[in-house]
Amino acid sequence: MLFVNSSQVNKPGFSAYDIAFAILFCAGVLIEILADIQKALWVKRGRKGDFCTDGVWSVSRHPNYFGEIFQWWCLFAFSYSSSNNGYTDPLWWVGILSPLFTMQILMTMEPTGLCNAEGKNLKRYYEKCPERYSKYRKNTSILFPMIGYKYVPMFLKRTIFFDFEKYEYKPKSESDGSVKNE
Repeated sequence: MLFVNSSQVNKPGFSAYDIAFAILFCAGVLIEILADIQKALWVKRGRKGDFCTDGVWSVSRHPNYFGEIFQWWCLFAFSYSSSNNGYTDPLWWVGILSPLFTMQILMTMEPTGLCNAEGKNLKRYYEKCPERYSKYRKNTSILFPMIGYKYVPMFLKRTIFFDFEKYEYKPKSESDGSVKNE
């Protein structure tokens, strides 16, 4: 937003592009808020079902993280019309650091985000309801709210859908302490 507010580009008003990305940004905010409210209500009702599948949680395993990441990408795209030279404006490209930094924190930092919510922390679900949770994981995108995720080929899940192998739970074998592949 600093880039947009400090831009020397004079425009008479918002373009269709600006309006589209402002609306998409608001959609990201609403998805994040809705996900947080739905999860809070699920917790308040006593965590029925062992894991949350209410509302947007039925189409994304982490819709709150998706909403946050989506907001930052929309802001980056929104700032394009404030650039002096379009794609050749180096200051506009510096703005890409915000969504990339958000993705870095939410997708790769051990104490937070997906690394904290997935992987070894899934043990509780695989101990309480292994079949149900395994089906939920196979049918539900890790980030992108979508229907039909079970039909997406694994190579796409592992690439553009960010459902990386590092987010899987790998129980240790009781006999030798090694990790079993499931």
